[in-house]
Amino acid sequence: MSQANRTTANLVNFKSTARTPVTLALSVDQMETLRELCTLAAYHPDGFTYTKAMEATCRAIADRSGPSAIAACLARADIRERAYICR
Repeated sequence: MSQANRTTANLVNFKSTARTPVTLALSVDQMETLRELCTLAAYHPDGFTYTKAMEATCRAIADRSGPSAIAACLARADIRERAYICR
């Protein structure tokens, strides 16, 4: 399981027991957008509409992973979705 620790206004350290720590440098605007997205995803009872800023921030973070990591993530998500639908 990952943990996010805020170290400054625009740095987030993601630490996992299975992987080496990764520091993700975000602009203040990206940090605020990500915080809003996470809050809405966690607490909004009915879902919500992504803003263009949210989509751009998510894409900027995802694009740092590289094509093979993105493909692997999509494959894992597909497996989870199929398992959820089949329950």
